[in-house]
Amino acid sequence: MKQISVVIVGGGLCGLMAAVVLQRQGLEVTVLDKGKGVGGRLASRRLRHGEAVGCFDFGAQYFKAQDPLFLAWVEDWLNAGVVKVWAEGMGTETGAIRSQGVKLYRGEPSNRSLAQYLAQDLRVVNQERVNSFHWQDDVWQVHCDSGQVYQGDRLVVTAPLPQTLDLFETSAIKLPDYAHQTLEAVTYDPCFSLSLLLEQPSLVPDPGGLWLSGEPLAWMACSTKKGISPQGYGVTVQAGPEFSRHHLETDAAQVIQLMTEAAQPWLGSAVLDSHLHLWRYSHPQNPLDQPFLFGDFPGPVYFGGDAFHGGKVEGAALSGLAIAEHLLNSLAKG
Repeated sequence: MKQISVVIVGGGLCGLMAAVVLQRQGLEVTVLDKGKGVGGRLASRRLRHGEAVGCFDFGAQYFKAQDPLFLAWVEDWLNAGVVKVWAEGMGTETGAIRSQGVKLYRGEPSNRSLAQYLAQDLRVVNQERVNSFHWQDDVWQVHCDSGQVYQGDRLVVTAPLPQTLDLFETSAIKLPDYAHQTLEAVTYDPCFSLSLLLEQPSLVPDPGGLWLSGEPLAWMACSTKKGISPQGYGVTVQAGPEFSRHHLETDAAQVIQLMTEAAQPWLGSAVLDSHLHLWRYSHPQNPLDQPFLFGDFPGPVYFGGDAFHGGKVEGAALSGLAIAEHLLNSLAKG
């Protein structure tokens, strides 16, 4: 029998989870991602200033595991040493505790490490930006800005839904009304994420995370107390959706200044270096309850990601697992 091939667009957690399961079952899987590294919002970076080196999780800060299926995967990752329990609950600036008694996990040594662990045996092509899809001779043709064309019997798209819809429109593929309306209905909040390398330890309280009022800042995390930056001091500062939306066109230097000023009560140190990142599609405001959307549009294609299964990191993982299960079942049924 012909080996079934699958092209997955997006190397975030949803795409990686689906890819791992499908490849284990003998399918030929290719993951395409426009970024320099895998992980999507499982994103980490380093900043260096002289002898000071800071590591920052500048995307998703932690994840929960409450679904038994996902929890089983997390147990395997714990045993493999690629995730750790960061805390059970996290404080707010008022002194209250959010998610009290709930295990909050992080990657080890950083969140991107989990993505790298999942991708280690996969065919992942980074810095490959998809620009169109074509269904030709019963095979998906995935065209990229590099000029490369990847072929697959099945297509899985895990990009943010506005980008996905733009790709299908550019490709002159008209989705059925119900599918287009379902995907178009999901709206996203933007989020500025600021990494600050500090000269001295921050004032963020243990265990290193702090939920703020929401505007202008929603969150701060101390990389050292989190345990991901043993060689330098730093904090990750994330803005609220209204601040982020208001400053989408503002000069980056001004956004850095405004966010740094708002974070001053918890810094307690001079800033040595900084880096600003905009997550334009950070949080789906109204994620879909279903794990994915599937159809022949005009060939078999799956839409998944953190806009499905209730959102969040766990939702993205469960979306990828559900896609893989459905695809394998469909093949088993012929």
